[in-house]
Amino acid sequence: MGRKSYITFIVIFIPVVLFGQMNSKKKNRLPNNYLGVELDFGLTTFYGDIDEGPAQGKYFPNNLAYGLQVYKSFGSLFLLGGELLFGNVSGEKNRNEGTANPTLRYFKASFFEYTLTTQFNLIALFSNNIRHRVNFYAKVGIGLTSFKTKLYDGSNDSIIKSFGYDGQESTTELVIPLGLKLVYNISTNFAVSLESTMKRSDTDKLDGVTGNDNRDYYNFTSLGVIFKICSDNNCGPVSGSKKIKSKETKKPKSKRKSGIKRHR
Repeated sequence: MGRKSYITFIVIFIPVVLFGQMNSKKKNRLPNNYLGVELDFGLTTFYGDIDEGPAQGKYFPNNLAYGLQVYKSFGSLFLLGGELLFGNVSGEKNRNEGTANPTLRYFKASFFEYTLTTQFNLIALFSNNIRHRVNFYAKVGIGLTSFKTKLYDGSNDSIIKSFGYDGQESTTELVIPLGLKLVYNISTNFAVSLESTMKRSDTDKLDGVTGNDNRDYYNFTSLGVIFKICSDNNCGPVSGSKKIKSKETKKPKSKRKSGIKRHR
């Protein structure tokens, strides 16, 4: 079994086994089932050969990205779903700095990523309360990223090398995301999130600099809005929220029969 097969096993089958074990124990956390749709936006950061900062010192729009996640909860322990992410990543580096001939290089790349992910609720591992207002998730996945990139000479902005342009096909490589996510449940069907995920791409071409065996990494830190599709019986009110008390029907008071006074 290869490395990709091991990762796929972790992402898919281990959560299924955990859910089966929890289901057999019939713990209190199982009724929390819903379908989640999450919209994300944030900034990317590159880690590779050209990684001293964003290209030309500009995060916007050189490092802006957007994401869509759709997932299904299985109890309160984990979420299983897919993610689409698209946007830009860039970097620059001043080589031979401090010498008579410093060399500035920068790159700009656009990418489209699609992954299968599992998110483990770390708080649910230690608490039977499924209605926490704040949840903390660990995230792991596997997928593919397609990108095209240009490497520039910073002295005159001329193109040194490119992938995916001038008739070249976009490069598609394996990507493995690992991250953490903080979720704040505003209501039964609405939440916001703060997430930071590191992506390991199985290539050295993302920054346009090749010739070594290193792999390129990029991080995506984002804010998200989550919509939960579920019935009230499945989601229920979150912990700390005001519960709506059902109005009890008042039973009419039984009138006592007035006794008849006898007059002698």
